[in-house]
Amino acid sequence: MDNNAGVYMNERKLTADGSETTFAVNFLAPFLLNNLLLDLLKKSAPFRIVNVTSLTHMSADIDWSDIQSERGFGGYKAYSQSKLAIVLFTYVLAWRLDGTGVTANCIHPGIINTKLLRAGFGMGGESVEESTRAPVYLASSPDIQNVSNRYFDDCRPMRSSPISYDIDLQEWLWRLGEDLAGLR
Repeated sequence: MDNNAGVYMNERKLTADGSETTFAVNFLAPFLLNNLLLDLLKKSAPFRIVNVTSLTHMSADIDWSDIQSERGFGGYKAYSQSKLAIVLFTYVLAWRLDGTGVTANCIHPGIINTKLLRAGFGMGGESVEESTRAPVYLASSPDIQNVSNRYFDDCRPMRSSPISYDIDLQEWLWRLGEDLAGLR
């Protein structure tokens, strides 16, 4: 399953349920979808979850007290924070799925020429067609069929940001996701 949600907002907007849109689309939606499908995914093992993140997570920090950007919104800050949240979520998910036959990894697929990139960063990148190579590799390559709990940049395993390995932050974000998604 490829979770490739992404939005870049230049101003703070809320979803119908009151969540900040960037956080809701880029993190909360994949979090909820994966949690709702977990039993089915386990029954379908072997199965791979690929969460698409961004290299911008490397410069992000999670503001525990303002995760929804209520006190100050910046498009880049909200985007990079949401993509760090995907990395944190992937690591907890992989740990929780250990031994089930379901793997979870995250990937920065490259700089892709999308509307999001042009609107948020004012630049272009490689074609959408070229950018599918890396997520397809993670989803289907026999070379990594049992690899889980990793961050990939394109098709190469790499270390993610130092903060992404913070177990307390991972668990806090998981509980927050459960609360916001109405799962507990």
